[in-house]
Amino acid sequence: MRKKVSAAIVTYKGYEKAHKAVETIIDYTKGVDLDFYIVDNASKDGTASRLKSAFPSLTVIEKNKNDGFARGHNEVLSLIDSDYHAVINPDIIIDRDVLTELSDFLDANTNVGLVTPKILNPDGTDQHLPKRDPTVAALIGRRMFKNRLKDEVSYYRMDDIDLTESRDIEFATGCFFLIRTSLYKKLGGFDTRFFMYYEDMDITRRARQLSRTVYYPYTQVCHLWERSSAHKLKFFLILVTGMFKYFNKWGWRFFYTEKNDSHR
Repeated sequence: MRKKVSAAIVTYKGYEKAHKAVETIIDYTKGVDLDFYIVDNASKDGTASRLKSAFPSLTVIEKNKNDGFARGHNEVLSLIDSDYHAVINPDIIIDRDVLTELSDFLDANTNVGLVTPKILNPDGTDQHLPKRDPTVAALIGRRMFKNRLKDEVSYYRMDDIDLTESRDIEFATGCFFLIRTSLYKKLGGFDTRFFMYYEDMDITRRARQLSRTVYYPYTQVCHLWERSSAHKLKFFLILVTGMFKYFNKWGWRFFYTEKNDSHR
């Protein structure tokens, strides 16, 4: 009996990228039965209607306002009836049957609840997205004081670990992961207090309380990453607000070298 995988992409404008993402996922997903959902956050450029027209097999949910990544993905929670569920960004492109590969891995590893593949840039370089739980210094060090905080950032990025092999990780990126649908529903999906950013750190952390969360580098996707928070004040403010919400929820940890550090 073939496995059933559901997948969701949340869109806000950006039809061309979303079309390419959907096209490659449909074209390459052959080994599982796929239920594919698009949740459109009130795009004003016709993204939802154009995707519906281009891909009649999609279930397209059109929202009347943009209330964020987390709420968008949670729209499908009550609809999905699958073995595994994929959370996918609209700027992802695949060139292989990655959903079947990852679902086979979850089949073979019943104590793993969430798995993420290698994420590549369009030029084939690694985006280095598996990470440890963040500290304040690690997050700040990625954007400023880079020389003074480079060791903190390096530890956050797991530069001390061989990531050519499968590893348990503490933070799986929200741009592409596969989760057991039963676990996703048990968690209640994403924490909707996060509009965008940090909701993936949060759900990985909650998933780890119930199962293993794993980086699986033997398959890959391409992520057309645009760091909007680095270019637009609005997104930077959303990023900072999310950081405060994250540390208020999980506790303020400033450096990995603190006495309560469990990693060393």
